[in-house]
Amino acid sequence: MSRFIARFAAGLAAAATVLTLSALPAAADPVATKLTAQASSTRVDAGAGVTISGRLTSGAKPVAGVPVGIAYCTDDFCGEFDAQPVTDASGRYRATVTPVRAGHYRADFLPADETLAPASASTADIVVLQPAEITSFTATRAADGTIAVSGVIGFARFTPPAIPVRIEYLARGSACWTTAATVDAQWTGSAFGFSGSTQLRGPAVWRAVYAGVPDQFHAATSSPVFVR
Repeated sequence: MSRFIARFAAGLAAAATVLTLSALPAAADPVATKLTAQASSTRVDAGAGVTISGRLTSGAKPVAGVPVGIAYCTDDFCGEFDAQPVTDASGRYRATVTPVRAGHYRADFLPADETLAPASASTADIVVLQPAEITSFTATRAADGTIAVSGVIGFARFTPPAIPVRIEYLARGSACWTTAATVDAQWTGSAFGFSGSTQLRGPAVWRAVYAGVPDQFHAATSSPVFVR
């Protein structure tokens, strides 16, 4: 009888285990969420701020009181979060950030628990125009009549791969500037310098012009110099 009782007890224990496991509720899938993101401007000067804003919802209801990470992305690479605003009672968030170069911002909702699913959204591409400045420019006439010009052009954080500088003059009685030569600025060890020479009889006003790069670098013009 003892063996029978032992087997019967073991069977009851196994059945109880099966019943207990089957009685446990299955883990619920995370509730889907939706995140939006937009930038206050898609074209800014380097150093200017951009406001990123959007809304986090689940179904038709806002998700309030949770952080949204905002990271800047260039090409396929996104950096660390530049800001982590918290959604308000309407599920809305906003933060002002400063892009350093062309790219876009990505917003990420990474829930702290498993009841809500993560979500992400990206802004449109943002063009960041880098500054350029011709900090010095000189033009002088040599004894043989040659006009010698030189100058320095400066950039802030980034530098274009090529820096063509137009040397222009405005002759007496003319309404339009004329290009006398185009020279390339080169790194001198301390700055980007350019120089050149050309022939022109008679007095004129001279200047140097950097045309810039569309959607990347601003144009720059030197102060005018009068040469007799």
